[in-house]
Amino acid sequence: MSAPDLLPPSATELERTVSLSTDSYTRVGVHITAMRGRKYSNPPPSWLPFIVSELGLGELSPYAPNLYDLIDEGVDWQRVRGTPDAVLRALGWLSYAAEIESFPPRRRYWNLVMLHLDRVRDDEADLIRIDGVSTLSVPKRSVIWRGYHGYDVRAIEAGRTRWGQTLWSAFSGARIPQSDVKWSFGRRYEADHALTDAELQALGVWLDPVDESDGGWQWGPFPWPALPWSSSAATVRSAAMLAAMPAGPVFAVFRDAAGDVIGYRRARARWPVQPALDGIYSVGGNRWAVRPTGATRLYVEAMTDFGDGYGATAASVGLVFGATPAAGLKPGALWLPADGLAPTGPIVAEFPANIEFGRTVRERVCWLLRF
Repeated sequence: MSAPDLLPPSATELERTVSLSTDSYTRVGVHITAMRGRKYSNPPPSWLPFIVSELGLGELSPYAPNLYDLIDEGVDWQRVRGTPDAVLRALGWLSYAAEIESFPPRRRYWNLVMLHLDRVRDDEADLIRIDGVSTLSVPKRSVIWRGYHGYDVRAIEAGRTRWGQTLWSAFSGARIPQSDVKWSFGRRYEADHALTDAELQALGVWLDPVDESDGGWQWGPFPWPALPWSSSAATVRSAAMLAAMPAGPVFAVFRDAAGDVIGYRRARARWPVQPALDGIYSVGGNRWAVRPTGATRLYVEAMTDFGDGYGATAASVGLVFGATPAAGLKPGALWLPADGLAPTGPIVAEFPANIEFGRTVRERVCWLLRF
């Protein structure tokens, strides 16, 4: 009968007994004390939706992959909401980082915001989450309009006059369902490949090696390359084989893990090149400049468009020379299906790659072929 109560000193024994028998604190008090702070100290998963709602973070919960992080950092995010810091905090929940770029005040749509992400998205579903948390983090007047990494081509602005303020063309990117943001990503793959004897023979440009001390060449149908007569036999041979490469378009061929063709992409660059510090092309950290005649190396580059091969994953990529689109396809088509070339020709300079085609990613593949 010594339990604490709120009865006056004049209370009767009966009143004290009734008070004690109906006091639930003696049964649950210890548990209530133990629950204090429990919701912020490793709460069970079943509690998380209620805690998120209590903190006013429910609008973020569809986009946050980890509600524990949202509970720990959500209140601090609310205090800076509407600032760039809020955007960076929210992207951190998704393990991304970004540089924030706003349109200049002189533009009509000065409130548009672009995100330069730290990498290509890991999964297309991440783009919806990035859109969601970023839109909730920026000021109400601002609009998350575009995100990019690896491929950023912008519209031209000629000047600040009425004529020059017009944007020509458009910003690169593509949109996906459930997101109004334009996404523009690019990945690069490189191969520095010395063509094998079998590949050169398959291309029909093979020349037998000649000893430096041998004074004669059996040229056959090959023209003499534009090289000094003092050039070594190996250099002349390489240049002659390059000059005899099949004419016509070049296609990059993408094949899956089973070896089946996913599709072909027409190359956008094919140039004989030589090393140069100011060269416009780069492979393996070295610069290469165009050399129309007498070169011994060939630069080839292909770039897929947004959506090419979407849903497939390439395990290797190679080159096909001298082929044309099959009957019924547009002669200038850039992306062709698996049966889109006639004849297909030999596949050369093929190398393994893990290319997951996406609707918002352009895949850029560069070769340096040595003869």
